[in-house]
Formats: sequence, structure tokens, C-alpha cells
Amino acid sequence: MIPRKQLDASLADVAFGLLACVGLTPGVPERDQAGATLLSARPGSLVCLSVRSGFDLMLGELAWSAGSEVLVTAITIPDMSRILREHGLQPVPVDLDPATLAPDLAAMERAVTPRTRAILVAHLFGARLDLDPLIAWAQARGLQVWEDCAQAFAADGFEGHAAADVRMFSFGTIKTATAFGGGILLVKGAAWHARLAARHAQWPLQPTGTYAAKLLKLGSFLLVQEPWIYGLVFRAIRLTGRDPDQVIMDFGRGFAGGNFFQKLRHRPSAALQQLLARRLATADPEFVRRRAAAGEFLLAQLRAARPLGARAAHRTHWLFPLRVRNADALLPVLWRAGFDATRASSSLHALPDGGGARGPRAQAAMAAVVYVPAYAAMGKERLTELAALLNAHAEPAE
Repeated sequence: MIPRKQLDASLADVAFGLLACVGLTPGVPERDQAGATLLSARPGSLVCLSVRSGFDLMLGELAWSAGSEVLVTAITIPDMSRILREHGLQPVPVDLDPATLAPDLAAMERAVTPRTRAILVAHLFGARLDLDPLIAWAQARGLQVWEDCAQAFAADGFEGHAAADVRMFSFGTIKTATAFGGGILLVKGAAWHARLAARHAQWPLQPTGTYAAKLLKLGSFLLVQEPWIYGLVFRAIRLTGRDPDQVIMDFGRGFAGGNFFQKLRHRPSAALQQLLARRLATADPEFVRRRAAAGEFLLAQLRAARPLGARAAHRTHWLFPLRVRNADALLPVLWRAGFDATRASSSLHALPDGGGARGPRAQAAMAAVVYVPAYAAMGKERLTELAALLNAHAEPAE
């Protein structure tokens, strides 16, 4: 069975991280393969345990009055809204165009109020947005712009929009150039960066043993990436009476279980920072180009069904979220053919609108999504086979 996602890491990376946990790694690189300073070492950068940790840190330092509003592009991860609410802020969903994944500026205009303080905009599924119109709109109204680049890193020099007040990059388990954790915030303004760094320094350090256990657990997934092994594991989970979809999702969650904010509020261990530096230094843009080409190859063969972001200007196909009307019926067809499709390949969801009908297109789009595997290691033959199945069995969502 073709796994739903190919991890962008190697056993050598895991070994490096484990050696870092016991202080046996070589020197940490300061530049990438092109000779550029690492993203983690740029002026204004802050290396955090995760993007969620950095976001929580930033909101704690801002300390805005309760009831302040933040416009949020309507597809995001639930934890971002959860963190906003923890700080007394109200997330307000703004609808987007499913074909381009761009936020609707007219909807944004309708959503803004005197209580609005900022906009949180996410680049989704490996697509990148042109933020110039949004930045201009926000600046004209005195609003901060927080750019979520967690799914947009491609080792090609992309650093987000220079005018954004903060740009956030993630290197969690299924992200490009994963370090099995870690987030980088690029903060605009030296004084603001210094305040965040000082607050961050007060947080406890992630225990090295915790990170080592995470490397052993998640690194083991690399051993089952071969389709025949993955298929055996998938079937074995089913034989136990458990849902393979849920087991695989839970396996990769970064902050599962209780005490969410207690777990979040830690600085990354030295070992995590060292592995992150290695991944940034060795990240291969060709890996992303091959992945993007595989996604485009699949997209070109589909007769009717389309993924979210099919008309985005820049697509790298970090995920391939196909929109169909018959998702529940389609999944068993794909599983029987050896493709691990899922309705929950990531924690993304359409932000609840509180009954205000603020994100109807996002709600409808995410309700119809099936994530299918689409990456270079599958090869054109398997991608063609997948396309034929989708053309025969997928009912396109309107």
C-alpha cells in the first residue's frame, strides 16, 4: 500500500538527532548548501518548540484586551484558534477561494470591526499566496499581519512576505525538511524580537529525553515507508479492531493528550535545535520540485475532480486534497487498490463560523476533501493508476 505521506527525512537524520541528545554531534552548520545564512540564524529569527509555541509566546507578550478580534483565513488548524481564545482573543473566519486558496478581500472587509487587531493568513497545502493585496489592505487599516508559512517551506529561499509582522515556519513531523519538531518565527523589528526572546528565555527547556523518545517513535515510521511493509502494518492495525486512519493520525501528533499549554510552553532542546540546523543546511529544493512535478502530473490526468488550490499560482503539493462528493465511498476503493487515502491527512479544518456564515466556501470545501498520495517516489505508473481510479470512481464536488 502506498503511504499517505512520504516523510522528508532519513534514518541518518534520526541518528544525528539521537547523537545530539547525548552531546556527540559535530559542529552545527551556519549556512545552507547555497551558502546562505540558515533561516534559524537570520536577524529577527526565533527558534521555538513549534509554531504553536511561538504563536502562544507572541500573544502572551502582546497581552491585548479580551474581546479583541483576529481575522483568520477560514482553513487553519484548530490549535491556532484555541491559542487565540486562551489569550482572550476572538478568531473571526474569513472565507477563501477553494481554487486559489486566497482569502476573499470583500469578505475580509465585511468581517473587520473596530475590535479587529490583526490578520492570521495561512499558505495551505504547499501553495503560496500573493500577499501584496492583503498586506496593503491591512496596512491601510492599521492591522498587524501574521503569516503562517508552516506548509510553504520549500528550501528555495522563500521567507514569506517582508512586510508581515511575523512569519512562522514549521518543521514538525510531516513537514518539508522535518526535524520532528521545531518552529521558526521571523519577527519584524529588533525591539519586538528582543521582547519575545526575553520572554522565551523564561520558559523551561524541553527535556532532552522527551525529544529522544520522540525521535525513536516517529523515526520508526521511516522503517515502514516501503509500500509492502506499510500495507502489512495497515492490515495488522485493522485486525486489532482499531481504525488505521486514527492510529496513524495519533502517531504523528505533536501535543497529544492533556496539559496542552503546559507542553507547548517550552524552549526547544539543544538537540532539536541542532537537528533543525542540519535539516535547514541540507534541505534539497530538488525534493520539493520532484514532489511538485508528481502533483502536477496527477492533476493533469484528472478529468473532472480537482484538489483545493488547483489554480493557485505557486503549487508544491505538500498535500493533495481532492474535492469529491462521495468521499466515504471512494476511500475503500482506493484502499483495495493499494493507496492509503484519508479524510484526515492533516489537522487542518474549516474554522467554525459561529453561525455567522462567514466561511461557507471553506466549510463546503473541507467537508468534501479526500487526501490522496501524490509524490515522486510513487513513480508515474502508480500515479497514472491512481488517476484512472479517481476518474472512474470520484464524483467531483461542485
